[in-house]
Amino acid sequence: MDTLKTHKITLGLPWYAGPDVDCYPYYFMFMNYFGRLKERSIWYHAFEENRREAAYKELKLPPLDALIEDGDKAELRPEDGLFHFDLAIERMSLPGLARERIVDMALANGSEWLFWWDADMLFPPSIFLRLFRHQKPVVNALAFTSRDPVQPCLYRIKEGFDPMTHEPMFDSETVFDIPDKPLISDEDIDGRMAFGAGVCLYNMNVFRQIPKPWFNSTGCGEDWFFCVRAARYGVPRYCDTSIPLRHKAFQPRFYDKLLYEQARKEQPDVYKNLMERKIAT
Repeated sequence: MDTLKTHKITLGLPWYAGPDVDCYPYYFMFMNYFGRLKERSIWYHAFEENRREAAYKELKLPPLDALIEDGDKAELRPEDGLFHFDLAIERMSLPGLARERIVDMALANGSEWLFWWDADMLFPPSIFLRLFRHQKPVVNALAFTSRDPVQPCLYRIKEGFDPMTHEPMFDSETVFDIPDKPLISDEDIDGRMAFGAGVCLYNMNVFRQIPKPWFNSTGCGEDWFFCVRAARYGVPRYCDTSIPLRHKAFQPRFYDKLLYEQARKEQPDVYKNLMERKIAT
């Protein structure tokens, strides 16, 4: 039996506001996928090296969401190796501190990679392998803002001066015209790239190369802050623009007398039944 590469990966959940009610059920399906991925990687590599190709043809990981046709990308490949997953959850901290604590846990676990996703994200099950196969120090899946007007969470880091203190400061500008490439980096946006870290994969050596703090918020996003630090310490950052990633929209609604009267006019049968106690309130 040949020596096989084992990848120890921490699955991080920086769910600082707790699980999202609309996305939480998907967590169980995704964790089930990770369990089957680990199980089948062990099963597949139990074969002698010269028999693996035949075994691979029989090995199929179906997509967890039948509506997403990316089952082929979710399948294990011979070169992927063996996977071992640990789980790190941080639910009681502010965003930056939650991410910092998860990195600390991943370092303490001796993990090679850290893969995390925010509680308000939905994506195909293939997202992990698609990011992993890039084999980049830092790679994320392109997300979009959860408020109108919708914008890419993709930015150029700009250097300037504070207009009040005249001290050096960092700023950013949104990259509205996304390059037509599946994987982009600084060169593709003509500047140093930053992004939101809603779904992101890190090689743990990055956190040894960059001193603390990794994720901090001083009026900016903690994920943007990390990208600024990474650029400063020469860590390349990549963004996969090809993965269908959905960000739950933040759309609060407030009800008042006007909306109540409008609802009575538009749904008379509903209110008739309510008043007759035919349906539960």
